[in-house]
Amino acid sequence: MEQQEWAERLAAVIAGEVFRYRRNRSMSAQALSDRTTELGMTIPRAVISNLENGRRTSVSVAELLVLAAALDVPPAALVFPVGYAESTEALPGAMTPPFEAVRWFAGEEHSTTPTTTADNDTGPLRHTAWRQEGAAGEAVTGYRRAERIAEAGLAHADRADRMRADAYDLEEKPAREALIRAAQKQDDKARHGVADLMQVLDTLHDLGASIPPGTLHVDLFRQTTRGNQPRGTNKKEAE
Repeated sequence: MEQQEWAERLAAVIAGEVFRYRRNRSMSAQALSDRTTELGMTIPRAVISNLENGRRTSVSVAELLVLAAALDVPPAALVFPVGYAESTEALPGAMTPPFEAVRWFAGEEHSTTPTTTADNDTGPLRHTAWRQEGAAGEAVTGYRRAERIAEAGLAHADRADRMRADAYDLEEKPAREALIRAAQKQDDKARHGVADLMQVLDTLHDLGASIPPGTLHVDLFRQTTRGNQPRGTNKKEAE
């Protein structure tokens, strides 16, 4: 019974956020319904009205995604009202700050899983960490880490290129050599980034996950190293 009650409370939260964002956009229930049709899954106006009025006490995952897209908000924003509530019931009986719930929902590295286990009878809820620094973890974590490492590595490589270009314009040899040495340090940091990135991509491969799409990691390989490709990448693409 408690599980069903929590599911209904969660649906009520989603309904309230649908109404909030629809109202903020001066959007009628019919206009919202029309937009869901454009997205490929019609949610009738009556269903939207019944949901907002509490006569409908459930929301499917498909409906949540389509409603979020129709309102142009992240799906998590409809489930966890960040900025509009001090706490939210992320799991049955587990009250947590909405933004922390969003981080957990999105699988961020240092997020925590909401739990009803308290440190003591009056203390705050104890959250159990589910991400450890240094391990690629699940694919979501690995993708996020790969992107972060690649962005940092590219920044170091670009900085090194600018330093070398500036060094050639310097007439004084000591200043020129100092800037070149600084550029080499940036190159070293970029190469360390390549090593870290290869480790993450190899771990993703071992998990059976695909390599992150896009060009960030390929650009980093192109700028800093050639030939040392992580397992599962297209070598020709990175050369």
